Amino acid sequence: MEQLDLNQIRTFVKLVQAGSFTKAAEVLHQPKSRVSRRLAALERDLGIQLVYRTTRQFQLTDAGRAYYERSRGLVEGLESLSAELSEEIADVSGWLRVTASDDLGVLCMPDILADFAKQHPRVRFELLLSQSYVDLVKESIDVAVRIGILKDSSLRVKKVATLKSIMVASPGFLERYRQADDLENLPTLPFLSLNSQNKLDLWRTSDSKKITVKVDPVFSANNPNMIAQMALQGRGIGMVPEFIVAEHIRAGRLVHMYKSLRGQEIPVSLVSPEQKEAPLKTKKFIDFAAKRLKERFESF
Repeated sequence: MEQLDLNQIRTFVKLVQAGSFTKAAEVLHQPKSRVSRRLAALERDLGIQLVYRTTRQFQLTDAGRAYYERSRGLVEGLESLSAELSEEIADVSGWLRVTASDDLGVLCMPDILADFAKQHPRVRFELLLSQSYVDLVKESIDVAVRIGILKDSSLRVKKVATLKSIMVASPGFLERYRQADDLENLPTLPFLSLNSQNKLDLWRTSDSKKITVKVDPVFSANNPNMIAQMALQGRGIGMVPEFIVAEHIRAGRLVHMYKSLRGQEIPVSLVSPEQKEAPLKTKKFIDFAAKRLKERFESF
């Protein structure tokens, strides 16, 4: 038996349901001659006669009746699925306003937004990047990517990943400061400080025990990407979120220091305003972004 043509099977089912070649042609929006050719082709492929033809009507053979009963569910199921998908795609449309921090937005969101738009080309995005807190309701935001402990209980929250901070330095810096290999020397080494911190809370990866280490800042900034950039310049050791420096570490531009220690683990969540029924585009995007962010953060 050759590979069956679903169009031929659908034509046969519609023919039986319509009761005549003329009515079937009307239902299928096809010439009657095409309906007849497709039926003949299906019978040829199956090697059985499905109908007895007369000049104006037809009658099912026993094999045709059995084939119709089995194939009708297949055709109706495929038509139902196609209708559902068409309706779903049509509903996943319109503008989505998304907000995220500067660093996470620039590094993680472009691929997520682009790939979602490929699946749902009727969706358009407005991305608001900010290090400041954004009021989702006031700013008409559909979805926010938030880092940290959330305080607003009126929001719908989906935790998707955990952010980890690590210490890094450039190979050139480590060549100049060979004593950096020993954690006990950290308080005497040039440190790149986030928000003017002069001590670090660290956790041992082996048993999660917390320790506190003093540091000597030679540079401070309120943006972790700037800390990473200064580390790339060889200006000191910095503690930054792993996702910001992962590519630099893989490329050998930065070295992961003190691997037995990590910074505080911070949740990454997708947040949306609480509402009785969120738009389908919002639901779809949250599910899509959650999977992609989880994969991104677990790959480090």
